[in-house]
Amino acid sequence: MKMEDLLVMCWRSVLRNRRRYKAVMIGIALGTAGFIVVQTMGDSVEKKMGEHLELLGEATVMKAVWRNEENYHPGEYQMSDVKRLRRIPHTMAVAPVVSIPAIDAFFETNEWSPGLIGVDQEFWLTQSSQLREGRFIGATDVVGRKNVCVLGQNVAKNLFGREKLVGELVGVGSLKFEVVGLLGGVQQNDLERYIIIPLTTAQRLFSGLEKIREIYIRVDNWNEVEPVRDKALKILRETHKGYEQGIEITYYPRRIEKVKSTVYMVKLFVYAALGVTILLGGIGIMAVMLTAVQDRTREIGLRKALGAKEDLILLQFLLEAVLISLMAGCIGVMIGVFSVTILKGPLGVEVSKVMLIVSIMSGIVFTAFLGIASGLYPSMKASRMDSVTAMRFE
Repeated sequence: MKMEDLLVMCWRSVLRNRRRYKAVMIGIALGTAGFIVVQTMGDSVEKKMGEHLELLGEATVMKAVWRNEENYHPGEYQMSDVKRLRRIPHTMAVAPVVSIPAIDAFFETNEWSPGLIGVDQEFWLTQSSQLREGRFIGATDVVGRKNVCVLGQNVAKNLFGREKLVGELVGVGSLKFEVVGLLGGVQQNDLERYIIIPLTTAQRLFSGLEKIREIYIRVDNWNEVEPVRDKALKILRETHKGYEQGIEITYYPRRIEKVKSTVYMVKLFVYAALGVTILLGGIGIMAVMLTAVQDRTREIGLRKALGAKEDLILLQFLLEAVLISLMAGCIGVMIGVFSVTILKGPLGVEVSKVMLIVSIMSGIVFTAFLGIASGLYPSMKASRMDSVTAMRFE
């Protein structure tokens, strides 16, 4: 018998008995669809999670500093260093920072000594900063060297004693700055006692702030933190020859491990649930194929009597099992692709086409393998029947 004739015969047999296979196919289809959704959306959601510093505990942020006690250096990074660091793949933001630990500030009759920080627009991407009102320092403020500022909560409390501050003028040294934003939220312990102004304004108006002493670097994925750190360290050490041992990039590997372990545990649980669903589908295929073998015992005996060999009988039933599994897998692929298309909008993620294609191919290959594994025993049982005994079967 030709292979194409055998395939047609198996296909007709599956269609003729499709009601028998319905429950099994539903289980495999749902398991395959779930696998595609979890695999594809999981990759996109992981990338999306990299945008939520509060959720990650700032695990994807690192800081380049100087260790002057080990190898003295004036502690000066250059904007050229910042530009080189921004070219490293997987960096979301590179933010140079200049600061003064304390400076005289006043509003009307109130005086206080907060710290002063000079930042550019990318600084906010490296912090889990929240605004109570107003806006952050932006690119136009940095380029225009504007006298504007964002206040931490303690600064607002000690100088103003109220919250509605946007548009007010605060004195810093002998200068006046317009308040454009007020920080809020529980994550701002490090910034709550600072006045934050544009980096260029700080370097232009305050002595000692020409030197960049700290650079914050944010990575787009927690899996890339260590590779980016190594590349950044290499760049900075190459551009500051003689002071290599004084350069340090601090990061938080324990936080990264906690995030990874949490995500992997969730994935493991989901994949285990999907695996059980698909496995039950495979067991179902084996059960219905064993039933089919029993129901078609006389047919098997007749075909053997007419000259059909064991290999042909085995191949026939094995192909039927694979067709059942592949049909269910294809239905699952359609459901999975449709679900991914629907879910990516509400979740606000971009789906990788490569990951989607890999998930689809993996699902198809796995369902084919499942059909072979589930149908092998019933097929072998059918092929080994004695023709005379089979034809006498009632």
